[in-house]
Amino acid sequence: DNMAATVMAQGKVQAVIVGTDRIAANGDVANKIGTYNLAILAQYHNIPFYVAAPLSSIDLTTHRGSQIPIEERSG
Repeated sequence: DNMAATVMAQGKVQAVIVGTDRIAANGDVANKIGTYNLAILAQYHNIPFYVAAPLSSIDLTTHRGSQIPIEERSG
């Protein structure tokens, strides 16, 4: 995670591809910690950013990302 900004700034990254836990009807995505940071870095460095996910990740009953429940784990 710490090297992403460095290698992007050096021009060593041509695209960023991430997974997702859920995709809302409007296209908002929810994923693990670190995905948002990568999206911001990619935008700043004009690097294409893609989300790869199975169809089972799409939740048309959830209209926008703010409605996606945050997954919490014990421990």
